[in-house]
Amino acid sequence: MDNRHDSVKVALYERFLKDPDALPPIPGVSPRLRQLLAAGKPASEQICALLEESPALASRLMQFAALPLLGHIRPASQLQEVVKQLDGKRLANLVLAFELRQLFDGAESSLLKVFSKRWSLSLQRAAFSAGLAQHLPHLEVEDALLAGLLQDVGSLPLLQELHQWPHVSRLEVDLQRLCDQLSDDLGVLLLTAWKLPATLLDCARLRRDWCRQHKGPVDLADVVQVASQLLDEPRDDERLARLPAYQRMELPAPQILRAEMAEVVALWLKLLGGRSLGTD
Repeated sequence: MDNRHDSVKVALYERFLKDPDALPPIPGVSPRLRQLLAAGKPASEQICALLEESPALASRLMQFAALPLLGHIRPASQLQEVVKQLDGKRLANLVLAFELRQLFDGAESSLLKVFSKRWSLSLQRAAFSAGLAQHLPHLEVEDALLAGLLQDVGSLPLLQELHQWPHVSRLEVDLQRLCDQLSDDLGVLLLTAWKLPATLLDCARLRRDWCRQHKGPVDLADVVQVASQLLDEPRDDERLARLPAYQRMELPAPQILRAEMAEVVALWLKLLGGRSLGTD
C-alpha cells in the first residue's frame, strides 16, 4: 500500500471519526463494572456477582492473585477475597485487560492472521510492561499491564471494520502497514470514547514518538515504549540504549535486562493467555 492508497486510509479514519457507532463499546462486563464502581462504593458481593457471569474472567482474576511475584495481593481461595484486596481502579483495569480480546471477531483468514500477530505482540508488550513496572514503585502494575495492551488497540476495531471493506488489499504487508498508519489515531479515538485516563491515551498517541522527552518521573508511555523496543525484531540493542525512555528508567544493558525479566514475563504471558517468547 503506497501513497496511491492514501484515500483508503483517509476514508477509514473518517468512518470512525464521523460515526460513533463505528467505535466498539468496552467489551464484556467491563462497562457494567465501571458503572457500578462509579455509582459509589459497591459491596464486594455485588462485584463478585457481576464478575462470576464470566467464569473465564473469574478464573483469570484468581490466577492473578496467585502470582508469586506480586507483593500487594495475596493468593485467595475465593473470588471475593481477591476483590477485597484490589481497589476499584485496579480491578477495572485488570478486567478490561482480560476482556480486550473480544474487540475482534471474524473468520476472514487474511484479517485473522494479521490480528493474531498484532494481538500476540500486544500480549508480550503487556507482559514486559507489567514486569518493568514492578521496579517502579510510583506506577501500578495493573496500569502498566493494560497500557501495554492498549498501545496498539486501534488495530483491533480497524481490522474488524475491514470485513466491510472487501476492496482493500488483503496482502499482509498492506494490512500491517495500514494498521501501523492508523493505530495511533484510532486508538486515541477509541480510548477517548471509553473515557479512559489521559495516561492510557498517551500510550496509544505516543506509540511511535521514540524521541519523546518530558519532565517528571517515568510514566506509562515510557514503560510501554521500552517494552515495545525490547520486543522489536530484528533486535537493535544500540537503538534501544539510545531511547530516551530507556535512559530515564536507568535500566541494565538490554541483554541483561531480557535475561533478568524472562521468568516474570513468562508468568504474565501465561496469565494473559499468550505464548512464551520464541514459540511458534
